[in-house]
Amino acid sequence: MPAPCSTPSTPPSPPLRLGLLLYPGCMPAGLFAAADLARAANLRAQATVIDTCWTSVDLQPVPTWQGPTLAPTVALAQAGVNAVLVPGLWMSSPENLQDPLQRLKPIIQALRALPRRTQVWSYCTGVLLAAASGRLRAQGATATWWLRAPLQQQFADVEWRFDEPLVAGTTATTATGAHGYLPLMLHALATRLAPAALADLQDLLMLPRPRTAHPAFAGHDLMTTADADLRRAMLWVQRSPASGLRLTALAAALGWSPRTLARRVQAQTGLSAAHWMRRIKLRQASEALCDTSLPLKRIADDLGFASESGLHRAFRHATGQTPLAYRMGQGAR
Repeated sequence: MPAPCSTPSTPPSPPLRLGLLLYPGCMPAGLFAAADLARAANLRAQATVIDTCWTSVDLQPVPTWQGPTLAPTVALAQAGVNAVLVPGLWMSSPENLQDPLQRLKPIIQALRALPRRTQVWSYCTGVLLAAASGRLRAQGATATWWLRAPLQQQFADVEWRFDEPLVAGTTATTATGAHGYLPLMLHALATRLAPAALADLQDLLMLPRPRTAHPAFAGHDLMTTADADLRRAMLWVQRSPASGLRLTALAAALGWSPRTLARRVQAQTGLSAAHWMRRIKLRQASEALCDTSLPLKRIADDLGFASESGLHRAFRHATGQTPLAYRMGQGAR
């Protein structure tokens, strides 16, 4: 049985109270992993940084997907959490979203009824429940790549950003993939742990993306970037069109001088700022090549490259492969 919520000691600042949401048919592995990360963070900080509890709409035992039946320790409406983590559910097809939405209506209603200040964190197929609750309305969000078309069609009021592994909105934070709890927890811990402590957790507990990335893109991943300022810069680059990337614009967005930015990027990555920004956009292109069947022209347009041929040349120069060869060799099989 999951342990009850811990009673925080007297830390320097109030811990974040995180509800680990159980619902029928959920896949709870990410919840256990998130609980382990929270426990490790507390041990590393020698204080309660994140206080976790297991919750559901009521206190009835919850059967999970082909796994154990788990007992929540507090009902969601009474949990008093700052954030709730919504895991994914098994879906054999992305075509019909109505079946799980109807079946899990009580969970969706419970998420909708949470106070506006309560953050909803979700990943993989769990994003479907967050979207249905209205918590993603009129803000950015991401989800697992194969739900792109049905989510865009059914929840057109969400600003979908499927090329980003994690999107932090005003009332919700979403992440892609079955391991999406990792960037979610990293995002939460980045403001609560010292950089050295966060780096220790990453080295010991956080797994890389299952698919092996091309060496050209090593180190250009939000999940493996410990420096909080560099992550902010990386997000700005990811959300900006490739043809509009300018050192001065990024520096202004961060409140730095261009010289400071160039020095920080060089020290952290060994690359010039311009080269680093190009590599981030090319990594986004590589993700789109592997995770979607979109034509190269569409990928170039979506990422703001000046032309399809320009993306083709830049990609081949960086990887030694054409985009098509990369897709065939690195894409999911």
